[in-house]
Amino acid sequence: MGGKQADRAAKKKAAKEDETADVAVAPSSSFKDMIKMLFMGSSIVQVAPSLQGIMTDDSKAKAPPAEDEEPKPKVEGEVEEEKPTASLAYADQVFDYLKKRLVWYNCLGLAEPASAEEALAAWMDLKELEIDYGPRPKKNQSPGLDRIKINLHNNFVQYLHVLLALMMLRAFLFRSWFACLPWLVGYQYLSLWVPLDGIPQLPQVPVEKCPLKFRVAASVGIHLLVWLFFAYETLWKMWFFEKGMVGGLIAYHAYAVRPATKSE
Repeated sequence: MGGKQADRAAKKKAAKEDETADVAVAPSSSFKDMIKMLFMGSSIVQVAPSLQGIMTDDSKAKAPPAEDEEPKPKVEGEVEEEKPTASLAYADQVFDYLKKRLVWYNCLGLAEPASAEEALAAWMDLKELEIDYGPRPKKNQSPGLDRIKINLHNNFVQYLHVLLALMMLRAFLFRSWFACLPWLVGYQYLSLWVPLDGIPQLPQVPVEKCPLKFRVAASVGIHLLVWLFFAYETLWKMWFFEKGMVGGLIAYHAYAVRPATKSE
């Protein structure tokens, strides 16, 4: 008798934990606010104000060397001031900024993840999510829909890159080997991979002779074209039933994995 009561108590406890697991990580901001934040802080928006000055002023090719400041003595109990973010007024600064942001596993350069390390960590977090194939149904509630909303909010950038990979594969295999989107993503990576001072293994290719402002303008232009053709392939070239399949695949993953606890 006591064993049955213990089993019932354990089941009630597990059900209660399942009920609160997804609610505990509910996002604090709406999808509209999140998408606005991601795009307003994206690489394109950050570097666009500096491009006109870089292209018209040859003196903005390379930033002047920073003056060495003597480190201030640390005072116990004093809070250190945060260092200001790097300026993007010079072409080499913009190039370094894009090189750190637009890695091959973070091609879209949204506001978050803000660095290659954070992007890689986000992919690892997505990979390690626990698969439980959906929450238990509850009377007069829709925990499955709530979980999908939470996971879409938490992993929106990764799902967007999954969609980009699917569109690249679709365009390359089912439309044409010369479809623009896959090649543009490759050109974007290549334009930032080639060092500004040339490739030591290929001295016959005088990369360093290309003005720095044109290197930066080419990288930014290619990145903009990646976004345009990504939207073109997704909205216009993908059939309606394909959109349903891809959307269903992402929605099922968001339903099947337990949301991760996001610490503030």
